[in-house]
Amino acid sequence: MARESYAAVLLTQGEHRFYQLAMPSDVLGNCTFVSTRDDDPESGFQRLLDVKRAKEISSYMDSGHGTIPTSVILSAQESCGLEYESRNKTISFEISPNSFLILDGQHRIYGFKLAETKIRVPVIIYDGLSRQDESRLFIDINSKQRGVPSELLLDIKKQADYENTEEQLFRDVFDRMSADPSSPLFGRLTPSKRAKNKISRVTFNAALKSIYPALTSRSSEDIQTILSEYLASVRDQIIRNGGDEDIILNSVTFRAIVSFFIQAARRVKDRFGPEYTVGNFDTVLAPLFDSIQISKLSGTSQAKIVDYLDKHFKGEFQL
Repeated sequence: MARESYAAVLLTQGEHRFYQLAMPSDVLGNCTFVSTRDDDPESGFQRLLDVKRAKEISSYMDSGHGTIPTSVILSAQESCGLEYESRNKTISFEISPNSFLILDGQHRIYGFKLAETKIRVPVIIYDGLSRQDESRLFIDINSKQRGVPSELLLDIKKQADYENTEEQLFRDVFDRMSADPSSPLFGRLTPSKRAKNKISRVTFNAALKSIYPALTSRSSEDIQTILSEYLASVRDQIIRNGGDEDIILNSVTFRAIVSFFIQAARRVKDRFGPEYTVGNFDTVLAPLFDSIQISKLSGTSQAKIVDYLDKHFKGEFQL
């Protein structure tokens, strides 16, 4: 077996010591393995590989501007014969498929392996761990790390110039509703984080995505105006029937109500032409809200809420 040697820094944290180094991505791919619960039910703990995610990493690295500076974390196995030379601060080990168990970073490692581009990867190597130690470290790493909230990622996509056409439209509509005092969602939207009794950008985008084909011919200003009229009508109907208007701030309810917009808008257009006003929405929605239980709008399934509204709207509901 081939033996490799790399400059490394020895660090100690608590009761564990580990080495910090940079390893070529092709070497990394050839000397690491994953223990999964499916392969090794007694002691395995890693998740099964998501090939799609690994391929996305591969494409990102081959795009010419990919960079992933986060260290992958490995546990040296006895078979690799890891040795540390303190005088010249290097570690050496045997290259074999079972040299290092991956504790964190399996998708990155497999993505690097698939990529045409070869890079040097930041690596942390623990030595002398028992399987219990490895399992505990896996739990600690995955429970102590906190991913960036989806709301924040969406909020900064504009700065990164990563938004697609759909996201740009949704952002503009969201921002218009957030800034318009006459909007039924004014003061009830939160752009970069989740907040109680507010609609996040993630929920808003998911809701608009369900009706996106019907929006493409309209400007963001038109969409904001029409949706505001519709949501104001829904809010008023809920209040008129003794409900709490804040029910629409539930993420599932909000997505269901926006999804139902197509049905209501089609009925308005059939009766009044493309005049999407609060009054016209009231005319077509009042009989519906008079026949439903408002409490049914606060379920946990968007599909069930939409189906409930649709059946009553079409007069097909039977006890």
